[in-house]
Amino acid sequence: MAAASAICLVVGLAAGPAIATAATPVVAPSSSVSSPATSTTFPQTTAADQGARWLAAKLSPQGFMPSPATGQANLSFTANTVLALAATGIDVPGAQLALSYLEGHVDSYVTVTGTDGPGQLALLTLDAHALGVDPTNFGGTNLVTRLLATERTHGTDAGLFGAQDPSYDGAYRQGLALAALAAVGDTSQAVVGSAITWLRGQQCPDGGWTSYITTANPCNGDPAAFAGPDTNSTALAIQGLASQSAVTSAISTAALGFLTGAQNPDGGWGYEPNATTAPGSSDSNSTAEVVQALVALGQSPLFASFQRGSATPISSLLSFQVSTGPDTGAFVYQAGNAPDILSTVQVVPALAGVVPPFIAARAPAPTGGYWEVASDGGIFSFGDAGFHGSKAGSALNKPIVGMAATPDGKGYWEVASDGGVFSFGDASFHGSTGAITLNKPIVGMAATPDGKGYWLVASDGGVFSFGDASFHGSTGAIRLDKPVVGMAGSPDGKGYWEVASDGGIFSFGDAQFFGSTGTIHLNQPMVGMAGSPDGKGYWSVASDGGIFAFGDVAFFGSTGAIALNRPVVGMAATPDGKGYWLVASDGGIFSFGDAGFHGSTGAITLDKPVVGIAATPDGAGV
Repeated sequence: MAAASAICLVVGLAAGPAIATAATPVVAPSSSVSSPATSTTFPQTTAADQGARWLAAKLSPQGFMPSPATGQANLSFTANTVLALAATGIDVPGAQLALSYLEGHVDSYVTVTGTDGPGQLALLTLDAHALGVDPTNFGGTNLVTRLLATERTHGTDAGLFGAQDPSYDGAYRQGLALAALAAVGDTSQAVVGSAITWLRGQQCPDGGWTSYITTANPCNGDPAAFAGPDTNSTALAIQGLASQSAVTSAISTAALGFLTGAQNPDGGWGYEPNATTAPGSSDSNSTAEVVQALVALGQSPLFASFQRGSATPISSLLSFQVSTGPDTGAFVYQAGNAPDILSTVQVVPALAGVVPPFIAARAPAPTGGYWEVASDGGIFSFGDAGFHGSKAGSALNKPIVGMAATPDGKGYWEVASDGGVFSFGDASFHGSTGAITLNKPIVGMAATPDGKGYWLVASDGGVFSFGDASFHGSTGAIRLDKPVVGMAGSPDGKGYWEVASDGGIFSFGDAQFFGSTGTIHLNQPMVGMAGSPDGKGYWSVASDGGIFAFGDVAFFGSTGAIALNRPVVGMAATPDGKGYWLVASDGGIFSFGDAGFHGSTGAITLDKPVVGIAATPDGAGV
């Protein structure tokens, strides 16, 4: 069964969570891969770009996407094509021309049985937002005002957008409307509170959403009769709630349980969940929408929990792409079908790793990135983080415990527990404690702002300074309640912080103390920290991914309420301080705020666990 929506939406990006976002990772060859499918990276920018180019070639000179059957303008296809092109940055002029065409045909598109359709208004709002056009003055109309005017204010369906009783698109259009309102900054309780409450109330006990919960389609409906919760309604409900930061841990856990159970053996999803009475048949549309929902929940479609044998959701999506002939790059609905516009506009943003709302029309070239380092010194590079070498395969006296990057991002250091330092790229060697007998092992390092020095910190808080890194004090001679687990330098290099496993913070030089969890009972021990770019705050992170913010830094989210495959082992902040990444010991990456997801090793079998992370200087790249 095809995605049950005449709106035919598919959009992308997570400024969060996401998941995710538009850069193909480059993985250093220091780990083994369990199967060919698990090496499939995400996002798949090349495949997404190919699909977008196929769409761009079909746009008419007037800017509309023609219907294959009649050659006349199909406004739904046109609206979705704008988002697909924006998600990849392919043919931005073509996307702008298509948007202009839509501005001239607003009423023709949004009118559904004589009244405004909220899904259509929401999709145009997302189109305008994606290309930087004001949706409150779109073709002479205020899309946002018209969308809000469709909300029901009385009765059991108070909060539902749309005058028509939905027979198939209730949760779908509601999620889409919430994402559009989030795009324009309407996130207050007064504006979206009732809409969120309605959508939350539609979640079924099994974690999914039906097209619309009525006696005709109850939560316990039989999938064989196309009843009960479906993947499309669930995916858009999740994306809408996530865009409004309205996904609770209970909603997320239940939704993930439903989607995991609904997945087919080939790694994909069909409209109806896989069930004994109705074995699933994957299609590109449904798989794409679920992938975006996973990204919105801070998951990766390459996580082990979504792997089915050698198949993943990404290998499933790629199997629907045409690889030869005049339709190269396009996607089919299911194997054996002809390539079609609907499938392609839905798959392209999903493979690009983006979920709504987003501002796109960005160049497809990756910006921002990060490195992960494993205990054997293996380096994994993602986004625009270049691979400059590693100690993988070398005989080490002691395991690697952390890393730091140079200010220009063209090099990095690895540090071992004996204080041995290994330099790569333009990172210079300034000294080490590799030949010194230490009282306690080294647990981390931080570089000076100019890259001409670094500090090493031991578990007793002892600090060792090299190059132009000045010594400002330590806890090496103090009896600590708990061992130190990491450090961060102040932005001017004239101070540093240490963090202990109980969250105790120790400040030296011009690094100020803004608070700690040293007197708080923690669910899990602290494993690292990161400082703000202005030096007026810091975050500490626990092994369950719980985040604690002090000073002027903001809380952007955490994995504290999520069951992780492996514990978090470190974090890195974006250069503007408006986001951060958490890394787990399996290399899984969790992105929050403006931290872009550029890939991870979460689905790869590693030789040794990941122990640290460092970010490139250009930051999130979202």
